Amino acid sequence: MKKQVNRGEKWAYVSEGFVKHPERVKLLRFCDILFTLVVSAASSLVVVWLLKKQGLETYSNLGFLSVIIFAIVAYLMVRRTELKLTDLFQSAFYLEYRWVRYGIDCKGIMMSEENVQDRAGLSYAHKLRNAEDHHRFWRYVKAMAKSKKVPPEMFEVY
Repeated sequence: MKKQVNRGEKWAYVSEGFVKHPERVKLLRFCDILFTLVVSAASSLVVVWLLKKQGLETYSNLGFLSVIIFAIVAYLMVRRTELKLTDLFQSAFYLEYRWVRYGIDCKGIMMSEENVQDRAGLSYAHKLRNAEDHHRFWRYVKAMAKSKKVPPEMFEVY
């Protein structure tokens, strides 16, 4: 998400836990990589053991190449999770954007698209910070992303 914040994405939000404790984030990333490597090695040992048990001892050394396969699968799973997470945050942002746009339209205020996006971004960050303070951050983001609520009369044609 940090890359998307640097690119100017308005919907991204970085929680206080990541901002205040960067060393904890680095430790978690290290533990994630270490866990992935350990699980990959253990899985390859299982493959080697199965090959030896089946009588394919000549191919058992090639079983260690499965570490690479397991590491690639782990990377793809992490990448997919990151994409799902960004989609979740983006969906939640667009719900907030629609509400802000509706409020501005109801008041009859003429505002540029950039100002509406900035206002929606500030409102979104405020709501997420409030949810984080009340220990309901993920529940709130998931509810916002799933919500099909649309402000009343938002898409009506007059």
